[in-house]
Amino acid sequence: MRELIRFLRDNDLRTILAALHSREVHPVIQFFKYAVCGVAALVVHTAIFFLLASFVLPSLETNVSDDGIRANHALINTGIAFIFSNATVYWLNHRWVFTPGRHSKLNEFLYFTLVNAPGAVSGVAVQDWLIRSHGWPAWAAFAGFVLPNVLVNFACRKFFIFHK
Repeated sequence: MRELIRFLRDNDLRTILAALHSREVHPVIQFFKYAVCGVAALVVHTAIFFLLASFVLPSLETNVSDDGIRANHALINTGIAFIFSNATVYWLNHRWVFTPGRHSKLNEFLYFTLVNAPGAVSGVAVQDWLIRSHGWPAWAAFAGFVLPNVLVNFACRKFFIFHK
């Protein structure tokens, strides 16, 4: 983090923007760009999840008579949101962060999704457990979905899908 702050302090805006648009940057800047992509995907995922949970398959309110129904709805809503957020984060990382070319685009996307799956599955398991076992509203249990994804996804994507 110190290196990123030093880089920002020591360079003008043009140099900073050029570094942000380059794929050949210091790992700290690359991780920052990766984090921006992740936040964008999280925004997409959150928006879709909460729209579905509010209007299609209700799961936000704890006044639903059965926590199992709410958990099932949250699971389906999360699955649908995952499809869109995964496509978003793949596209952004492909265009802005990692160097493509190790695999065909189709294989790259499939590997990207496969690498994303363990974090998503563990997050869904935590979210489901919080709703079913503890009666948490889905909006609160949603945090259990987000946390397991970050580090696993970065390491696997960087070293197994895209060039270093």
